[in-house]
Parts: sequence; structure tokens; C-alpha cells
Amino acid sequence: MNRTHPTAHRGISRAFAVTVIVIIVLAGLAFALVRSGVSPGLSFTSQTSVTQANTSTLTTQTRMAGTATLNDLIAGKFPTALDKAGTGGVTVTVTNLQVIYVRTESDGDWHVAVTDGVILVFITEITPSYQAKLGQPQSGSTIEETGIAYCDTVHESESWHGNTCWEIHPVTSWHVVGTSTMMVTTKVNGGLQASISYAQDPIPRGSAQAITIKAQDSDGAVVGAVVSVEVDYASGSTSHTFSCMTSSSGSCSITWTIGSTSTPGTFQVIVDIAGVEFLSNFTVTA
Repeated sequence: MNRTHPTAHRGISRAFAVTVIVIIVLAGLAFALVRSGVSPGLSFTSQTSVTQANTSTLTTQTRMAGTATLNDLIAGKFPTALDKAGTGGVTVTVTNLQVIYVRTESDGDWHVAVTDGVILVFITEITPSYQAKLGQPQSGSTIEETGIAYCDTVHESESWHGNTCWEIHPVTSWHVVGTSTMMVTTKVNGGLQASISYAQDPIPRGSAQAITIKAQDSDGAVVGAVVSVEVDYASGSTSHTFSCMTSSSGSCSITWTIGSTSTPGTFQVIVDIAGVEFLSNFTVTA
């Protein structure tokens, strides 16, 4: 009679047990894959790629550039956001900015014109979605601003915009940092006078207008004075505010383009130098 050797039985039992364990493990893995939303047999590569792509996108939209200067922005050291909402943009912080003026635009944005003592005027904008939270800085205050670098090519050749396309738009936060050590102090003696001249008068609407202001007092040319220029349109519903700083000759200029649909008529000009106002006007034709 043939007898099966006990060792053979033990070998078969072990093999069977191992097979059962392997089946259980594989079944468990398959169940886990189904629960995680990945079908058995599909590579994880595509899911990993999606995760990496998503991570990259988020990083692009939240990356911080840290503290910068207005010169850094104007030099194009940071890529522009895709739109005025700041999509895909770089967040920058610029400190020791003196507020020249704040005005409300037709689109609801607050234009905050600032200077760092080197760049005479730079435009930053607080959009309506941030206005309730941030409030308006006061003219003459020195602030630190954080926001998105944006290149608005529509205004890049206009002096009120600093002759650059770059802005901080939108401003996402700001706070007062105290009195600026870079503030320009201009001594004005008695007999302050200002002459106001125009590139064209009359001028057709749709054209670029330039206004030149020359300031002098009893000592001669007033150098380094911040000049505020307000232009009130003939329609009565539109006004623009500009600023410039007088050079060694006591003069400075601002330029902008009058809209092609602006109402023809008399445009009033109000110039402020060291708290003294000077009035003038020019004519716009159809």
C-alpha cells in the first residue's frame, strides 16, 4: 500500500495557506482602491499628475514676493496678474509710501496715488471688494501697502500714471507706518505765483492734452514742490486729479487723453501748490 509522506501533506497545507492569504490581501487592496475612487488596474500616474498640477496652480496664485520697491515694480521684476482682480498675480509689499491723493473712479475703484521720494507718482487701487474692510488712507499719511502687481497698458504713457503701466491692483491691505523721512519739504516764500500753459487750446476731444505748471516765489523757481492738478470736465460729471513735482526750473507737466465722447466745452483746471490754489481753463471741441 502506498502511503503519502506526512511532509508532503505539510507542504501542500502551507502552499494552500499562503495562497489564501495572498487572495485575501489582493481582495483587500482592490476594495481599498474602489473606496478611494481608483479603479483596479489603472495607474496612479495620472492622479499624481493632476495633484501636482493643482498644487502648481495654487502656488502660482498665492506666491509671495515679499518686500519690494516701486522701482522693482516699474522695472518689471514681477509678472503681471492676468486681470484687475489679481488672478495669477504676485503679492508684493511696499513700505514708506506717502499718499499724494485719493480719488474715486467711475468704476468704483479708489485710486491711491503714492510716492516713495524717488518715484514721483505711482498709482495703487483699492477695489470695491476691499473697500469696506480697508477704508481709505489719508492724503499726506505714510503707509505700507500689500497687493498684486498689475500692468495696465492703457495708461502706461500718461504722466498722472507715472508714465508706467505698473500698479498695485488690487491693494489687499495697508496700514499707517508713521511720518516718512523721505517727505520732501519745500520752502515757499512770499509772492508765490504759478503759470499754467497747455499743449493745445482749444483742443479736439480724443486728443492727448499736456498741462505745464511753473511755480516761483520771491526767491525764484520753487523746486521740489508737489503740485496737485484737478481737471473738471465740461459735462460736470467727470473730474481727474493728477500730480507732479517741480524740477530745478520750478516746472512740471502732466498729460492724459481726453475721451473721444467727452462733452465739448470749457474744462476747469485747479492747481494747488503748498496749499495755494490757482485757477485756469481750456476749451475742448468736438
